Amino acid sequence: MKNISFSSSVYIVAEIGMNHDGSLGNALRLIESAVESGVDAVKFQMHISEAETTLNAPSPPYFTEETRYEYFNRTAFTDKQWSILINRSHELKIDFIMSPFSEEAVQRSKKLNVDCLKIASGEVNNVFLLNAVHASGVPSILSSGMSPFSELDDAVNILAKQGCLKAILQCSSKYPCPPEEVGLNVLGDLKNRYTDISIGLSDHTIRNYASYAAVTLGATVIEKHFTLTKKAYGPDAQFSLEPREMAGLVDGIRSIEKMRGLKIDKDNIMKYAEMRKVFCKSIVAKEKIKKGEKILYSMLTSKKPGYGLLPNELSIILNRSAKREIYKDEMVLQDDVE
Repeated sequence: MKNISFSSSVYIVAEIGMNHDGSLGNALRLIESAVESGVDAVKFQMHISEAETTLNAPSPPYFTEETRYEYFNRTAFTDKQWSILINRSHELKIDFIMSPFSEEAVQRSKKLNVDCLKIASGEVNNVFLLNAVHASGVPSILSSGMSPFSELDDAVNILAKQGCLKAILQCSSKYPCPPEEVGLNVLGDLKNRYTDISIGLSDHTIRNYASYAAVTLGATVIEKHFTLTKKAYGPDAQFSLEPREMAGLVDGIRSIEKMRGLKIDKDNIMKYAEMRKVFCKSIVAKEKIKKGEKILYSMLTSKKPGYGLLPNELSIILNRSAKREIYKDEMVLQDDVE
């Protein structure tokens, strides 16, 4: 089984979810497009209607043409189809993550050799599913969207027993999530509370700003919904990133990593030596200064370039006598005074 790690660089997950709408072709293209965008992993959802929901369970308001039960049945993949998707991901050197929503889905995912399991926000208090994930031994990620810390603590106690829990993600279960409800402050709480587990953000906002902010605050996992087009059918497409947007997210995060990784020594100005000559100023005579004349503040000013004495080195020449005649706009150097 693959050893998933989130410590070397930010791990970016394209949450495909159900945006394939049951089409194997769409799912394959979504994987290929995610790879082109530069992410580290794709994530799908395995829904088995009869294993996770009763027939009379209410559907979310966005299911208007079919019930959720019908939707899950219609869009479900066979194990053979899942194998095609997983193998294609691995051919393209990308991890395959599955969100299971039942014990049966956990068991199927393990047999399919997925790289990681993601426990969705609504499953954090589902001890049946958590125990199944723990028993599977598959590396796991826990989302925190709908749960207080008491439920998260219980889930962590189950999942972390054998070191299988790799990351906990802050998540606000709003679709889309407004900026003021992202909860970036929770990242610090998670980091302090679960010290041996990576932290990250499952970002449901419509732009990338929250993800960028999370990375600057130490998040090492970022999950973002992904679609080929926001016009696709399904509950998630409208607030998912399209390929160009996902590529922008990846590029931005990689740039932030470089910014955070390089330590700048403000006292080391050697790399700016040539720039300082061009942009800094030197002390020059504001008027003609006669040989032997005492150099006063009123006789001096500063002008580019910065080849001579800098303005903050004024004390070197101030109130000293000129050794030579110095003309207007001529640099006044240390050797020019006595």
